[in-house]
Amino acid sequence: MKIYKNIFSVLFFFIMVSALIYFSVSLKNNFKVEIRSISIEGSNYLSKENYLSFAHLLNKNEYKNLTLRIIKDRIEKHPYVLKADVRYEGNYKVHIIIYEKNIDAILLDKENQYLITDKMQVLPILENTKNIDYPVITNVYLQDSIKVLSSIKKNVDVLTAAKIISAVKFANPELYNFLSTIDLQYGGEISIYFSDLNYYLLIGRENEVKRVLYFSSLWNILKGKEINNYMEYVDLRYGGHIFLGINELNQEAEKES
Repeated sequence: MKIYKNIFSVLFFFIMVSALIYFSVSLKNNFKVEIRSISIEGSNYLSKENYLSFAHLLNKNEYKNLTLRIIKDRIEKHPYVLKADVRYEGNYKVHIIIYEKNIDAILLDKENQYLITDKMQVLPILENTKNIDYPVITNVYLQDSIKVLSSIKKNVDVLTAAKIISAVKFANPELYNFLSTIDLQYGGEISIYFSDLNYYLLIGRENEVKRVLYFSSLWNILKGKEINNYMEYVDLRYGGHIFLGINELNQEAEKES
């Protein structure tokens, strides 16, 4: 009988704790408080004012109609925001912590530009967006039109480019810093360009990630070597073989000097 009482006591304790947590969260989000100032942190892609303007939180005359839940919902509707933590700090002050979505690439489609997140979601590039120095994916073969805020993971070209970017990023962070453009040739053979290299990389199709990893190892050997001044491209399209395209004009000019 004593055992049953102990079990009941433990269960009752957990139920009470769960209820307190539920009601505290509910009150925190919905309880009406007097707000006179709203601060924000965590903004990287846009200024704090841009986020507050989007959420209609700049006009202090309208603060009397706000709750913490309303503020949170407005901020989290922004396409760049993954989630927001909204807290009442007392003294009529509300503080917002923004957690932005992780961007992996910029997608070019004719005259349009989009951001691609690590979850393969398509985001618009909004006016005044900053700090978006990411690899560019270009010449993508598209069967359907691109829809903002939708997933693009079903597109083979974009998914392939995303895998290449991730492979370079994790295998060789130094090389990733130079990764500039992935040209998908509308479903054709893939070329990759690096901002700090005089040559580009040809990897074709199939085993794209493996070929990029081969190049990553090769680049560790080639970097700083004189041969970099003469190379025009590195070709990995042919079954495990590596072909270096040498620019003969550069080589002859070097000899003459």
